[in-house]
Amino acid sequence: MKSVLVAVAALAALSLPAHAAGFDNIVLSATKDGGTPQSSFPVDTPVIYVSADLVDIAPTSKITFSWVSVDSHGAAPENYTIDKVDLDVGANNEADSQLTKPTAGWPEGTYRVDLAIDGTVAESVPFSIP
Repeated sequence: MKSVLVAVAALAALSLPAHAAGFDNIVLSATKDGGTPQSSFPVDTPVIYVSADLVDIAPTSKITFSWVSVDSHGAAPENYTIDKVDLDVGANNEADSQLTKPTAGWPEGTYRVDLAIDGTVAESVPFSIP
């Protein structure tokens, strides 16, 4: 009976999902402090900010924020990477990045920020400039 209980406990442990490293509380905003979350920004927004909590990401890892123009109606090729920001995790439990408005204003279209851990995209956050 004791060996059956041990076997059942072992199987139960195997069925628990592994907690993967990643990001939580991702916020896109027009303010640096991660204010009101937004998914749409006016063409004259001076800066777009993204912030995220880091969850179980190893201190030796590198995270990357990639700002991508998915479809800017010809202003850039589809899925064009506008900018990339690499950060060493170290002892940090949160990270942020920002993208400044182009001189002529943001082209209307759809965009996203990809958040990657050691080169593998873990989250993609879409936003638009209507």
